Amino acid sequence: MALIRRVDRLTLLALLLAIVGGVAAYAALQTPSAAGATEERQPLVVAVQPVAVGERLTRRAVRIDAMPAGSRPRGAVVSIDDVDGKYATLPIVAGEPLLAAKLSDTPPGSGLAALVPPDRFAVSIAVNDVISTGGLLAPGDRVDVLGVISKDAVAAAEIVLRDVSVLAVAGALLGGEAEKSKGKAGAENPRSLNATVTLAVTSDEARRLVQMDEIGKLRLALRGRAPGNQ
Repeated sequence: MALIRRVDRLTLLALLLAIVGGVAAYAALQTPSAAGATEERQPLVVAVQPVAVGERLTRRAVRIDAMPAGSRPRGAVVSIDDVDGKYATLPIVAGEPLLAAKLSDTPPGSGLAALVPPDRFAVSIAVNDVISTGGLLAPGDRVDVLGVISKDAVAAAEIVLRDVSVLAVAGALLGGEAEKSKGKAGAENPRSLNATVTLAVTSDEARRLVQMDEIGKLRLALRGRAPGNQ
């Protein structure tokens, strides 16, 4: 009888220890979650759909979310106003926080691409001060392109292209510094042309231009700015 009572007491003690241990383990597991739940949460903007490179963001493509301050990525955008109208410079997945480093006010890519008319291509040709227009060419000018195949003095030049627009001269683009460098008298500042001139041409014009560039020499004839001057 005494042995049975002793066994019962041991069983009861083991049961009590198990209960205490379980309660302690449960409390330990709950402590981190409780701490996280009480941490301050701060707003940020996340994408509600995938965004491709070059795509323009709108308010419908994003939403405001929140996360603990310590978990919010550095550079996260916190206002939809700072996102609306911006372009993605890197791919963005749905649910991803938007970072300022992945957004741009202008479409990614070269500035030249934005200047090419929809029905034209940009083609660059090598030029120098001797075979161009004396260094006075600037983006926005219009030119005729002449080609000479023979080096003989009697060789006649032929007009390869007529009245094409100059998009860029060396590294200066249309609407850039070269266009703003006019003197007080209205003349363009002389610019060294030991580089390239980029023209806006059709597909047929591009083919003729490249063919002549391969077999002969090209010269540019600057057209006047007066209306109706052909």
